[in-house]
Amino acid sequence: MIDSELISALSQYLRENHRYSSESNSVLADAGYLESFEGKPRCERCGSEISGSVFSDVEGMVTLVCKGGHDFDVPEASNVRYRLVDERVLDDVCCWLGLDCVNVSTAPKYAIGETDQEVRVALVCRGANYEGVLDELFVDALKNHRVNAILIPDAFEGTAYDVAMKYPLGQLAPTFPLSMLSNPDAVRETVESARISLERSEYALEQGGWDTEDLHRNLEENPRLIESELSYCRVFRETQYSGRLGDRLEEVCKAAFASMDFGLDPEAGGADDLFENVTDLAFLIPPSTQLKEDGGRIFGIADTKSASETHLGTEAIAKKHANYLRQASHPYFDNTHVAHIFVVFSMKGLQSNEIAWYDAIEKKYRGENDATMVVLYADALAQMVNFHLSMAQRNELNTSIGGGVTDAFRPFFNFRLFKRLLSSEIREMTRVDGESVTEDEEEYRREYFGRERLLVVTKEMVDARFREVLENDEIADILDTYPSERW
Repeated sequence: MIDSELISALSQYLRENHRYSSESNSVLADAGYLESFEGKPRCERCGSEISGSVFSDVEGMVTLVCKGGHDFDVPEASNVRYRLVDERVLDDVCCWLGLDCVNVSTAPKYAIGETDQEVRVALVCRGANYEGVLDELFVDALKNHRVNAILIPDAFEGTAYDVAMKYPLGQLAPTFPLSMLSNPDAVRETVESARISLERSEYALEQGGWDTEDLHRNLEENPRLIESELSYCRVFRETQYSGRLGDRLEEVCKAAFASMDFGLDPEAGGADDLFENVTDLAFLIPPSTQLKEDGGRIFGIADTKSASETHLGTEAIAKKHANYLRQASHPYFDNTHVAHIFVVFSMKGLQSNEIAWYDAIEKKYRGENDATMVVLYADALAQMVNFHLSMAQRNELNTSIGGGVTDAFRPFFNFRLFKRLLSSEIREMTRVDGESVTEDEEEYRREYFGRERLLVVTKEMVDARFREVLENDEIADILDTYPSERW
């Protein structure tokens, strides 16, 4: 059984003295958690004599330099005689948690116990700038995709919670007051849950064929970053950011559609596919359980356009995109509507863009495939992702429309649903709306409305759809009937 008196003494020691102290503590000393030293210590790494000192950026500490060239921090106070033995403490803590500690590393503000179970146990040893210490450990967990189980003195429990709320940590950095070690089952189970979640996430990325480099791992652990990435891809383009922006936008769009309950094979399409002439990505929107008419499957084939202002009229579209549609002629796609999607940041000009592109391939939309051409603005896609990831917005949609979030935005991928389900206010929106419409813009509007299978989807349309759906209280009314008798 773990000695609760020992745990309490450790918590108090770290709260008052950090790692060093001028006085001993019998409980900690008897457990081997304190060691004494007199005068200037020798080098912690090689044991050689100290040759001098330099400025330390840690408050209350001085950096000593040994003759072997190593440096390490010790307290400035001359009367400091005792130091916490991090290795002994972390060995015991890991043992109590059912973990095997294989290495201990010491920093001025905390000590880390590395384990062979892909979990790190951090013992916070310095209370000054306590929020900064937690910031560092939280960021490390997010940046390096690993579990940091953090142990803190009891007095700082509230501070830890406040700091944690600033980060999308999930289970990556569970933080515990030291007193919980007196009965460690809850700590052990929480850390194990965090480890399993991370392991399962890594397995899903690997099995699904997702690139396990930083981009997809970051998006997996923090789906909100998908919205940020859709915005920053545009920033990168506008600022001449060097890098494979087109590939990055493609990968972010894959994550965006996957986060919206669409079935997607991340290995299919684009640069990852073995075939040269295939679309960037493909996904399947399952049939609606609520929409009886035109409520079948929608197969989305999408190209991502990373140019700041896309000029579709310059694309050699006739053969390439006709082939994309032809590839969806398998019998499996019978009774499946095809959404031919182009994700863009913005459109250049009015006349030689999506209308000309649509006209060049319209026969394919009416021939082998029943299809809709969708020009989807990246910020409109970001809005859809936002609705899916927001607890409050998602619940409002789920209690307003039977098919939930997916059905709410299904009309943007099927022209028939667009005409039948959306209000005239949304149907009449275009990408050139404003208080004062020029003659050229009015001409564009006439041309655009004359092409029923062409949908240009903007963020304003997506936002208006959300607000429109909320006016439907069918599901909310059903929920209000329970309980049938009021007490």
